[in-house]
Amino acid sequence: MAVLLTFIPVWIWLQIDPVISKRDIYISCIVLPLLISPSCSIGIQRAHLKVRHLADRNEYLANHDELTGLPNRRAFFARAGALMDLPRPSTQAFACAIADIDDFKSINDTAGHETGDLVLKALSTVLAEIAPEDVTVARLGGEEFAMAGLFASEAAARIWFEALVREVACRRPDGRKVTISLGWCIAEAEENMSAQLSRADHALYQAKHGGKNRAVRAVSGGPRMIAVA
Repeated sequence: MAVLLTFIPVWIWLQIDPVISKRDIYISCIVLPLLISPSCSIGIQRAHLKVRHLADRNEYLANHDELTGLPNRRAFFARAGALMDLPRPSTQAFACAIADIDDFKSINDTAGHETGDLVLKALSTVLAEIAPEDVTVARLGGEEFAMAGLFASEAAARIWFEALVREVACRRPDGRKVTISLGWCIAEAEENMSAQLSRADHALYQAKHGGKNRAVRAVSGGPRMIAVA
């Protein structure tokens, strides 16, 4: 194709300027593509890579929180929904939770938003480090985080949520003690993610009003409080 595209203008040139020889035409048709094609190919490849990079970046930004790097609300619902649809033995449990940093407004007001951002990043690191393989974590917005996924049993879910609360209390970003309150629930039959988050949020409300720095499990008839020292 490159040879053909080169030959046409050279042939037209021959009609205008009969001084040029056929030998020069053939040489031009062979040499010019060899000189032009690599430069064009490199330019096209660079443009393609740039477009691909921008597309990947846009997809990342659309599904991740810019500050913490965790999945955002949109990605959370997609990933949690996919995990919930996975086939699993009856012994496994699907659990959903919402965690909220205790007294986060006070941290921002007294120490500044930079410290607040540091606290958010620190909590995100804890979540990413200790989350089980089949559990997705996300920042829903502000100081609120969500977790959902498969656990070996309901007891395993409880142990992990309690351990998470303790682990956060042990970390001291910028020398400051930070705690979270957490509400969680076990998915019931035919219950969607929105309904689970609603129950977990109600349990979180109970955790806040029960003293903070604790996990509360939502159960039928009301949440059951589990304090974590």
